[in-house]
This record gives sequence, C-alpha cells and structure tokens, in this order.
Amino acid sequence: MLESMICMQQIHRNLGQINAAEVHFITSMTFSFNDIPNLSNKVAIVTGASAGIGLITARELAKKGCHVILACRSRTKTDPVVEAIKAVAPGATVEFMELDLMRLKSVQAFTDAFKARQLPLHILVNNAGIMAPPFALSADGIESQFATNHIAHMALTQRLLPILEASAPSRVVVVSSNAHKMASSVGINFDTINDATAYSAWTWYGQSKLANILFARELARRLDARGVHNVFVNTLHPGFIRSELLRHSNCLIRLLAWPFQLTTDDGAKTQIYVATSTDIETNEWRGRYFAPIAQVAESNQLGQDMALAARLWEFSDLLIEKFLTQ
Repeated sequence: MLESMICMQQIHRNLGQINAAEVHFITSMTFSFNDIPNLSNKVAIVTGASAGIGLITARELAKKGCHVILACRSRTKTDPVVEAIKAVAPGATVEFMELDLMRLKSVQAFTDAFKARQLPLHILVNNAGIMAPPFALSADGIESQFATNHIAHMALTQRLLPILEASAPSRVVVVSSNAHKMASSVGINFDTINDATAYSAWTWYGQSKLANILFARELARRLDARGVHNVFVNTLHPGFIRSELLRHSNCLIRLLAWPFQLTTDDGAKTQIYVATSTDIETNEWRGRYFAPIAQVAESNQLGQDMALAARLWEFSDLLIEKFLTQ
C-alpha cells in the first residue's frame, strides 16, 4: 500500500501536474478536431494505432481524407479498428501493416515493404509505447521500454527519412511524455540500460521518454545542418491519458489515477496538432516540445542537453547497426 501511494505521488508530480497546467490548457481548448486541415492525397503512418491516442489519431487523420497506415503488431487486434475507422471515414484508405517494435528485424521488414509500394509519406507519428512493465528484454536483448519507445522508433524514422524528405513538406511526430522528468539525474543510464538489477520501472520509463525528446531534437538539428528545412520534427507530452499504458500498474494506482486522466480524444489532440497544423510551418517549429492541448512548452534541462542528445544518437545508432547487420 505504501509503495503504491509513493508511486502515485511520483506519477502526479512528474507525469501529470494535472491540476494546474493541464487543466488550464484543456479548458483553453485552443485546438479541436475541426481545425485539422484537408489531408487528401496525404499518407500517414501511425504506430500503436490499434488503441488509445494512436487509434484516435488514425481516425481523425482518415476523416480528413488522409491515407492512414496503422503500424501495429497484431492483425487480429487491428483489423476491427481499421473497419471501425473506415465506417466513420467513408472513402478514406485505411490499412494495417505489421510492425513489432520489440524486434528491429520487424522494423526492417516494415520499412522495406513500405518502400516497395513507392508511396509518399507526409506524416510519421511515433506513437506506440509501453510504460513501466516488469523488466524484460526485447528480441534484440535491449531493455523493453528503451527498445520499444526509443530504439525501434529511431530505426523506423531513419529508414523512412528519405521518403519523408522526398515527400516534403512532411512531419515527424515523436510522442514523449512529461514523465521524461522521472529519468535519473544523469538522464540516460548508458552503462546499465540492460541491467535487471539496476532496473526501476518508472525511472527507465522516464529514461525512454527523455530519449524521445533528445532524438527529436538531434534529428531536427541534423536535418537543419544538411539544409533540410521542410521536414518538421517535433516532440510532445500528450497528457496523462486513460489508456492501456497503465496496464502494468496495480489496481490501486489505476484507481487513484482515473480522476486525473484525460480522455483519449483530448489526449490525441496535441499530437494531431503537431502532425497537421499549418502553425508548425508558419512558425518554423522544429525540434520543439509541446504540451496539452497544442501548446508550445519546454522539457526539463536534460531534454535540452544537446551533448547528451549527440551521445544518445551515437549509442543508439551502434545498437541499430549491430542488430540490423546480423
């Protein structure tokens, strides 16, 4: 009981800050689904789109005429979602493509299959994630949260980047969390990422969400250095949402969290804004961090550490190269 209460206090302090900041943004309602522009002839990939804010994101993009690919692990789970979206978005192209973010070979297979179709790509929403599970390793031997939330999405983005550039103006949306503040004081525990004895579920979750921010900022910096200014890479905190992410938490935590959580509709609005709003291009927002709903915000200092971002990029690149060349 005491452990659960301490954990819940930490979640409220670092993940939510709901009663002040987010309630203000929510009641401001600066962005609604009606503000999404026409997306006819656009193609989007949304990871983790079979449930939660990923599903809402895919649904709302499709309703505006976008060709939406739901990049998910399970066809059995996703096919009914595809049909449900088609029912509310008549005429839209909505489809499933298999992607298992716990296996880099699956990322490779997904991107190879997408490239073979010779489709453009205008919007990539790196939405899928897992939160605070028991310690486990991915198929590649990488701690599961770091593997799923960061490494696989980095590999996915890198492999799709030439298409995003060719289809520009385009967007890369990296879904992070205010939980990046839960990471340790060093930010990324490079030496103990896969160490079960060092593992702390919430700290490692925060680490993976910090990695999302650092990756987005470093990618934006690298694109700018190459003179690529029309691929807009940004990251965001969607809010503390009623979703499947808390499935690894105990019943008390889920019960205490419920009154503070956003609906999935409200939770999806910030990433949809970052993916579609003309504000992004008008203001030339690249490498920025957004908070709910549709507000330019700022991460903590670790999330602004470009030396740490560069080190993370090199570290992650080596892991990706190692497992995709085996």
